[in-house]
Amino acid sequence: MTGDLSITSHHDDHRAGSRRGVLGPPIPRAAALVEQVPTLSATRMTLASDTAATATRIERLGQYMTEHVLGPSGSCVCRRLGSCRQSVLSVRRGTSPRTATFAAGQLSHVGHHYDLMLDGVPMRTLVIAMETGRAREGVTLKQRHAEVMQSASLAFTARNPHMRGVTSALRLALGQEPGPDRAGELLRLNSTRSPVHLFDAFAMANMRLCSAVVSGTSKSLGNPTMSRNCAPHLVATIKILEPTLCIVQGVEVYKALTTLMTRRRQVAPSLERARIAGVDTLVAAFTHPSAMRLTDHWGRLTSAPYLYGTVAPTLRAAHQLIATPGVQRSKPVGPQRRPRGLNRQPPT
Repeated sequence: MTGDLSITSHHDDHRAGSRRGVLGPPIPRAAALVEQVPTLSATRMTLASDTAATATRIERLGQYMTEHVLGPSGSCVCRRLGSCRQSVLSVRRGTSPRTATFAAGQLSHVGHHYDLMLDGVPMRTLVIAMETGRAREGVTLKQRHAEVMQSASLAFTARNPHMRGVTSALRLALGQEPGPDRAGELLRLNSTRSPVHLFDAFAMANMRLCSAVVSGTSKSLGNPTMSRNCAPHLVATIKILEPTLCIVQGVEVYKALTTLMTRRRQVAPSLERARIAGVDTLVAAFTHPSAMRLTDHWGRLTSAPYLYGTVAPTLRAAHQLIATPGVQRSKPVGPQRRPRGLNRQPPT
């Protein structure tokens, strides 16, 4: 489909390493689910957003972050901050602390139209990466939103590889195809007069809300201690945002996320149903868009076999499963508890 996304029928340049094949630990066979991905009919769908529900989520997330991560003064109040700082310095013994920069308190992006509805079915997309890789401290929710919307104002080719990958993923998640055209990034919602950019209709949270880098570069010095310490903040974020689709960017991000996942049921090679923080969601796990190896890189549209061979079919399947929530599933393989339906109620 060409034209804007009228459906009617950060720089987070974390160059994560990658492996060929399955990202992170494979799902045990007994927990796999043989599921028939439905085929969408030619009937077009209506697209709308619940901005009141999103505003409530942003307010609740802001309250949590103010209490647990970034205080009103702009300083980081996380009780694990000292542990994270020390973990960066201790693994770099023998080098001057001046060679490492630790930037604390870099909060998430939540688009003002995050609560999308496809024919009344919730379509809440959360992109999960590792860290911003920037030296800027004390980035609020509002500031992070402004940063992402600044990227939205750029042409596709002017964005960094990470945000180009995000663009392609969001287009695919909404049933479209990757492309550089501006019109293909615009949503026509029933509830708005003007088109809404894709970047204002999703959320993006990092596994780590602090960045540790080699001074003067974006080379990460982050480590598993930082990921573990920050996990409760990601849990709180997911509880509040209640995503129906999580798009995970990076092998190490996915490995860390699996420690928070239960009731995992694989529905495609890179797609599974899981419960995270009490929220039933689809999880699509990929390499990072800016991965160094050509076979894993998908932050561009040409010479990107991973984009067309892995990302595209996975997110098409995710779109179909979300858009047809009543599809019949086959029985799970082996004894296990079946997940409940997706939580479609906004927080109160």
